[in-house]
Amino acid sequence: MDLLNGMVFHGRQVITEDNLLEKNPVLHNVYREKNKVVAIENTPDLSVAVTWKSLKFQFMIQIQTLEHYAMPVRLLHEKGIDYYNQWKKLQKDHKNCNDLKDNAERLSGMKKTDHFYPVLQIVIYFGQEHWRAAFKMDDLTGANDFPEELQKLFFETPMLLFEVYYFKNIHWFQTDLQQVCGFLQRTNDKTALREYVKANEEVFSKLEEDTFDLLTVMSGIRAMKLIKRDVETVGGEFDMCKAFDDMMRDSKQEGIREGRREGERKTEERMNELIQKLVSAGRINDLLQASNNKKYRKKLMAELGIA
Repeated sequence: MDLLNGMVFHGRQVITEDNLLEKNPVLHNVYREKNKVVAIENTPDLSVAVTWKSLKFQFMIQIQTLEHYAMPVRLLHEKGIDYYNQWKKLQKDHKNCNDLKDNAERLSGMKKTDHFYPVLQIVIYFGQEHWRAAFKMDDLTGANDFPEELQKLFFETPMLLFEVYYFKNIHWFQTDLQQVCGFLQRTNDKTALREYVKANEEVFSKLEEDTFDLLTVMSGIRAMKLIKRDVETVGGEFDMCKAFDDMMRDSKQEGIREGRREGERKTEERMNELIQKLVSAGRINDLLQASNNKKYRKKLMAELGIA
C-alpha cells in the first residue's frame, strides 16, 4: 500500500499488495446491559490486515474533510473494539478446542503465550487549512496541567495525521497518490496546476475513475464533473489533460462571450445617455440623424462628453 510505504517507510517498498487483505471496516462491540444486548458500531473508512514475513498488524484509515475535535476518542474507541474482538475470537477458539488448563487461562479466556496483533491508524485529512484539533487524548484531558510524574503516566503517542494539502514529501509515493497530492496542493493557483498536470501528462492522461472523481470532489472544480464523460478514453480511463484543455477553451470562449456582452451593455448605456441628453436639449433632428449615422453618433457623444 503506497500510503503506508510513503508515510511510514519514506518511500521504501516494504509492504506490497500481496501483504494486504481488506476486511469489513465495520467494528462491532456487543455486550449485555440490564438483560438487554447492546451493540455499538464504529466504522473506519478502510480496514486492512497486513502481513509482513511472520508478523501481522491491522491498518485502519479514517478520512476527514473537516476537523474532528474528538478524533482521538474515536480512534481510541476503534482500536479498543478491534482488540476486544481479537480477545473474543481467542476465547471462542480456545473454547472450541477446550485447551485452557488452569484457572488463570479460563479466567482470561486465553493462554499466556497468546498474542494480539497491533493496530495502526492513519487519519487522512483533506482540509485546506492545517489540522488544529486534538492530536491525542492528552490534548482533550488537559494532562499537561498535572504534575510531571502524572504526565508521564498519561502520555500517549499522537495520532498519525496525513495532511494532503501540506505533505511535502509526495515523492515518497510511487502510485498516482503522488499526483493526487500534487494536484490538490495547487488548486489555488491555476497556472501552477495547469503546468503540473502537463508535466505529469503520462499519469493524468489515464486516470482511474475513482481518482478522477476524488480530484473533482476535493478540488471543488465543478467543471470537471460536467465534462467527465467527454474525457473518458476507450479503455475506460479519464484524460485529465484533455479535461484541462477543454476547461481552458470553454473558459476562454466564455470570457470572449462575456466581453461581448459587456461591450453590448456599455454601448446600450452610452446610447441611452445620448438619447436622454439630446431629448432634454430638444435636438430631435440630431437624434434622428445619429440613429442612422454611426460617424455622426460618435461625434455627438464626443461633443456631449459621453465616454
